[in-house]
Amino acid sequence: MTQIREGLATNLSAIPNIQASAYMPIAPTPPTVYVFPARIQYEQAMHGGLVEYTFTVQAFVALGLDQGAQMRLDQMLTISGVSSVKASLESDKTLGGLVSDVWVSEMSTYRLVELPGVDGKVLQADWVVLVNSS
Repeated sequence: MTQIREGLATNLSAIPNIQASAYMPIAPTPPTVYVFPARIQYEQAMHGGLVEYTFTVQAFVALGLDQGAQMRLDQMLTISGVSSVKASLESDKTLGGLVSDVWVSEMSTYRLVELPGVDGKVLQADWVVLVNSS
């Protein structure tokens, strides 16, 4: 689990001007993106040969100017490009040979939230990431 989280965070670190972490920070400083497990399905093949992990990748962008923050997050939502969370996560689909596949299936949340230690609200987006390990 630790190596998978760290591999996903390494892929995310290619996004320019963002703090990427394999773990939930207690007080994230936007812009930040991090990884946490959402579900594990054990023994999906005979003899326990396949484990399917579902991770949530969560990003926060400082609101500042309404439109600017949304534009920044929109860049992260795109399918491709240097700021794309999907493209970054899928840039090494085996995480250096650690897993058999990484696939970003959807962006599931887009909302305003308050974070501890951050003045004002921030924009949050979540992605669902499926990882197969055999």
